[in-house]
Amino acid sequence: MTTYRIDTHPILSVPPRESILFAWRGRPLTARAGETIAAALFANGIRTFGHHHKDGSPQGIFCANGQCAQCMVLADGRPVKACVTLVRPGMQVEPLDGLPVLPPAPAAAPPKAHPGHVPGMARIREVSVPVLIIGGGPAGLSAAAELGALGIRVLLVDDKHRLGGKLVLQTHRFFGSVEAVWAGHRGIDIAEILAERIRTLPSVEVWLESTALAVFRDGKVAVLKGDEYVLVRPDALLVATAPRARNRVFPAKT
Repeated sequence: MTTYRIDTHPILSVPPRESILFAWRGRPLTARAGETIAAALFANGIRTFGHHHKDGSPQGIFCANGQCAQCMVLADGRPVKACVTLVRPGMQVEPLDGLPVLPPAPAAAPPKAHPGHVPGMARIREVSVPVLIIGGGPAGLSAAAELGALGIRVLLVDDKHRLGGKLVLQTHRFFGSVEAVWAGHRGIDIAEILAERIRTLPSVEVWLESTALAVFRDGKVAVLKGDEYVLVRPDALLVATAPRARNRVFPAKT
């Protein structure tokens, strides 16, 4: 089979990785451990991941960083963004044609006698922290490093599977101040430097692949940590989610 995987790069090293099997529309395909679903599909020559619910236009890679929803697929029956979701051995991936359908709700538990009980609902875990930082890019990592160096307990959440934000996409060398912005280093290396600083600080906890869903009036922040819905109550909230490209609207835009 023809492969479109990049095995050499002028800057990045491409270490050998274990091959794993997954399925696209029931057809077995090969991926590499640590690849996103989108990367694995592209490597196998697949460019169209689904079709828009309004006009049937083809959908696929657009932002490649989890900011839009054009690469949505169904992975083991759940709608996910292919560009930021890692492929797993045995994963069953299907195109998303139209809007996703909610999976069936689990069977409700037998009703309890005491009032106020909601059948089938588990107790939501709540976590209290002095500081919650949303965003694991350079701003969030720098803030966590400063607070952690003072011994302040910090929880940092990021929706990606690794820290660094946009830095992990940047292979060019930075310019400016060496002390302030690590001039002379590539973005990918700066991301690792900042992440390593965080790993050495025992008061800083990191939740990866965790999305902040809402900030409620009572100060609690809803976080989807993997498959778990958690309420975080911080004394201080620091939002470090970085800028976002402004998408212009035009005819036929999907």
